[in-house]
Amino acid sequence: MLFAPFIAEESPTALVVHPFWVLVSIVNFLVLLYLLRRVMWGPILATLDRRAAKIREGLELTEAARREREQVKQEVEKTLGEARREAAAIAERTTKAAEAAAADIRTQAKTEADRIRGKGRTDAQALHDQALAQLRNEVASMVVLAASRILGREISAEQHRALIERSLEEAGTELKQN
Repeated sequence: MLFAPFIAEESPTALVVHPFWVLVSIVNFLVLLYLLRRVMWGPILATLDRRAAKIREGLELTEAARREREQVKQEVEKTLGEARREAAAIAERTTKAAEAAAADIRTQAKTEADRIRGKGRTDAQALHDQALAQLRNEVASMVVLAASRILGREISAEQHRALIERSLEEAGTELKQN
């Protein structure tokens, strides 16, 4: 019983503080503190410094990424604005080109319609003139036939032509006067 002299003799359950053990505890603490500081404190501080540096670096990268994201966002908005302006300009040019093409088509259609109308008038005039000539020939034949029956004799072709021309001229002047 090496420790027997240090046990309190008063009561087995009483708390007694012995200065020797307090001194031993302090020495143990100081030795442990020296060893920890010498052996472990440096690596722990180095690890903490590296970790703090990584955190700072991460924060700096985060801030740089945020600034870059903002810059890219501004560039994208600028590009989108330019694209919208270009799209509007293209739409405007396309609309103007379509309107010009429509006007050109209308002009061509009007010109074609006028040409067709003119051709129709010309054709109608030609048909009218042809019908008139045919009518004159038939009227002339009828007049010659009627004149030969009235006169009771046949007339020569020259007399016949002169008679027809005179009759048609008289009929033409009467039609123009009415």
